[in-house]
Amino acid sequence: MPEGKAILLQRAMALHLEERHAESEALYRKTISEYPDSPEPRHYLGFLLMQQGKLEESLEFLSESLRLDDSKAEWHYNHGILLSRLDRKEEAIESFLNSLKLDSANYFGWTNLGSLFEEAGEPDQAEKAYLAASRIDPECPDAYYLLSSLLASQERFEEAKYFNCKGFIKDPAKDKPRIRLAVAHFEIGMKSDAIAIMENWLADDPENPVPSHMLTAFRGNDVPERCSDRYLEATFDHFAASFDSHLEKLKYRGPELLEKELLLLDRHRMEILDMGCGTGLNGMILKPFSASLTGVDISAAMLEKARERNCYDLLVKSEMGQFLQKEKDRFDLVACMDTLIYFGNLEPVLKGVFSSLRASGIFIFTTEKCESGTEYDLDISGRYRHSQSYLSGLIEAIGFETASSRDAVIRYESGRPVMGQICRVLKRGSIDVQSVP
Repeated sequence: MPEGKAILLQRAMALHLEERHAESEALYRKTISEYPDSPEPRHYLGFLLMQQGKLEESLEFLSESLRLDDSKAEWHYNHGILLSRLDRKEEAIESFLNSLKLDSANYFGWTNLGSLFEEAGEPDQAEKAYLAASRIDPECPDAYYLLSSLLASQERFEEAKYFNCKGFIKDPAKDKPRIRLAVAHFEIGMKSDAIAIMENWLADDPENPVPSHMLTAFRGNDVPERCSDRYLEATFDHFAASFDSHLEKLKYRGPELLEKELLLLDRHRMEILDMGCGTGLNGMILKPFSASLTGVDISAAMLEKARERNCYDLLVKSEMGQFLQKEKDRFDLVACMDTLIYFGNLEPVLKGVFSSLRASGIFIFTTEKCESGTEYDLDISGRYRHSQSYLSGLIEAIGFETASSRDAVIRYESGRPVMGQICRVLKRGSIDVQSVP
């Protein structure tokens, strides 16, 4: 490069870096005027114009620089970025491929290429590009998140969850919730790391019931028959403020499932108990069917949110079993949506519900589906799952008659449907529940 051209270009680039754009642009144009066959000032002027949003003019200079010299990977990459912004996908793909032929180790070249393939309806090529990026820099989360989104759109939920967890672990964001971090490690097979995170949390805060409960779930042994009251209070008091928005993100279907069951009934003006009422989402569904609506929850913060909905006649802070012991033959309907998932052994709760119902009373509830071959298990979510055979046997033994029982999607997690059961059972008679084995 002649010395005069080099000096002009260096000055222009220095001004460019200082964001003195007008002066930089003038020097780039001066260099082009004096050295019309030089590709460098054309490329950098094109790049400056792209930064300023002058896309069509930028394309003219970037394309001309590549006509003069197509040996630089960075120039093809910048050309691809510009074509992407102009929505010229096929040409952008070609530019990124040209760039990667010259420099196959460009992480963002692969992620940009993957995004373009995805937009162009070529998911297989997109997946290969994202995987290539993840191999180049395994510590960067972007490719993992992009892969997760792509795979979820194809309903490949287990793979999507795996890459989402990898992205979350590698994400440099500070103050990540330790419970989510531990679950992410567990989900990708790093069980010992997940346990270590919970053990360290418990060591830092020995009185906190959350890490203690999650350690039990991760280890999978000595599983208690239900979540402790302390764990439930701590968890739901903490989440009360954001609970409704969190359920909305999870596409929680409890109110929808409950309403469908209620519309099948020919009863109104009932004495209703909303057991584990939370913030009152289901209370709004139950209210039109009630003569009186009672909500019970162990979390005071949840009850405050439920009170704001102004749909309950009575709200009670209590553990469910203790509440049911005091209420004999009182209710026509008990609803328990997304609450039995915090109990493994359901016999005490179902006996209590049976006792609290009047003759021919109705119990509507949901559970999560257990496929492990056991009666119930404790998932790493911290929630219990129950088998259909366990539910059916218990319902019959206690004295309920099944009116309706079906599998249903309860919510979505990481784009994956969480399967459960929605059951509607009737109280057959007034047997002595204490005699049930």
